[in-house]
Amino acid sequence: MEKHFEKPCFTATNMAFIPHRDTDWAIRSVLEHFPEAPCLPVLTRSIKFMLEGIPCLVFDQEKRRVLMDISTEREGELLEFYDRYEAQDLDYYATTPKTAPWFYALLDRLKEERPPDLKWIAFQSAGPVLLADVIKQPDGNPVFHNETLLDVLTKASSMKARWLERMIKQAVPGVEVIAGLPETTLVSFTSAGGGGTREAIIHAINGGFEGLDCLTWVHCCANIDWTLLTDSNTHVINFDAYQHAEKIALYAKEFKAFLERGGMLAWGIVPVTNELIEQENVQSLVTRLEKGMDLLVSKGIDRDLLAASSWLMPCCDSILMTPENADLAFSMTHEISRIMRRKHGFHS
Repeated sequence: MEKHFEKPCFTATNMAFIPHRDTDWAIRSVLEHFPEAPCLPVLTRSIKFMLEGIPCLVFDQEKRRVLMDISTEREGELLEFYDRYEAQDLDYYATTPKTAPWFYALLDRLKEERPPDLKWIAFQSAGPVLLADVIKQPDGNPVFHNETLLDVLTKASSMKARWLERMIKQAVPGVEVIAGLPETTLVSFTSAGGGGTREAIIHAINGGFEGLDCLTWVHCCANIDWTLLTDSNTHVINFDAYQHAEKIALYAKEFKAFLERGGMLAWGIVPVTNELIEQENVQSLVTRLEKGMDLLVSKGIDRDLLAASSWLMPCCDSILMTPENADLAFSMTHEISRIMRRKHGFHS
């Protein structure tokens, strides 16, 4: 983590997958609630936009799964992939308007009218460990356990992220980009029955960010061995603070070192289920957030450094909420950001 970035100081942002199906409504909501750091929205549950540029894919519709087949007859795809990678052909890995029209719609809107407070634009694709867990080999085992296929997915993740970084910077000059490569299945590798060495996991995570010049971000909403991320090269660790703040505090020593070398934490403090959001209010969530921060401070983390290094978010994607409740979660995130900034002197 050599490059240092501007501290967020409780800036609010969100994850990409949202429940809105009306593009104008989605863009309006994202820009209204996250004017400093909007995330390119994803208005579908499909992950096809993450897969463009990956060779040898087989879509098993009956079993609802994605396979990678590197049998002899598909060897040409694999060779072309590596040729394109060696040539640094970013366009080969592009996310097209067909699979993610909402990305282009938000950037077009920002070209027309740039919010005065805009500093960052985030995007979300998929981390290589996540891809290599979700995509299977023909025998049903995760791709993660095949060295060649894991290498392909790691390189594909990196090239996709680099293309998205370039696209955003070309569309909105001067903005800082946040490259979000979630690793939501890390818990399956760190559980008692999980597989994969610590070194292989961290190597893959770092490989996904290879070649990027922007702020890098890993989201994991489960409770994991957090040293997999504190010891990685990511700049931001995003966790479910609504449920797991106490468990995060068990790794205070590691998070202290992470923050002191320039790392940041993204507190997912606002719940994203229809039931929970209706049971909470802004003040109850502020109280929960402050308790989580106090736990880290009580274990030796400097309060001012922690505050300056903190982002605020919903705890995960809001895709399973109603659009109205997602807007409520976004509004609460925005308001918590304002309250915490005032309390810590970041805004007058």
